[in-house]
Amino acid sequence: HQRMMRAARKKTRRRRRNSAHMAAIFDLEDIPKLPLYAQAFLATRMARRAIYHLPAEYLESERRALLETCDALDAFCAIGGASMKKMRPIYDRVNARRGGAAGEAAEALYWAVDAAASAEAANDFPVDQTCIRDVQNAFAAASRADGLSPLQVRTLVAGDFDQLRFACREAGIGFYDALGSQVMGRMAPVWPPDDR
Repeated sequence: HQRMMRAARKKTRRRRRNSAHMAAIFDLEDIPKLPLYAQAFLATRMARRAIYHLPAEYLESERRALLETCDALDAFCAIGGASMKKMRPIYDRVNARRGGAAGEAAEALYWAVDAAASAEAANDFPVDQTCIRDVQNAFAAASRADGLSPLQVRTLVAGDFDQLRFACREAGIGFYDALGSQVMGRMAPVWPPDDR
């Protein structure tokens, strides 16, 4: 009986040790506590990864256009100012690609665009939950994209989340604040899967 008890305690200690390494993945429920622009930035980073995973046959000019949209969203997250006047042409460009060859990558990007617009609108209207929902939709679409799985998306988001949470805390970024160069400069770039 004592041997079984020792084995059970040893197994419990091993589980605790292993779960400590996985803690970041399960902290994702804290994403809504991040500043709204940080949440939108997470969605954009995930959409960028989905775009990088588009098949090689996908037109390079189209891929570049999608990545330029990601660049524009990154800039909005850094400085704010994602007004509907600025966002309308971006919505139109991304919306035209939804349901096409870009598949779920375009869908993830659409929700990232919506998240950035919602982060900006939250300065004037109570749309915090809209931003949070848009970010979740972006993650869900990315997890269905070619070359990505739900576990990969969750793991990548966990890494981004940890970096972003630390950077926002260090820079004193408030819930409705744009991220600024002090946060953006601390984030590791998102690279295509073949560029390591």
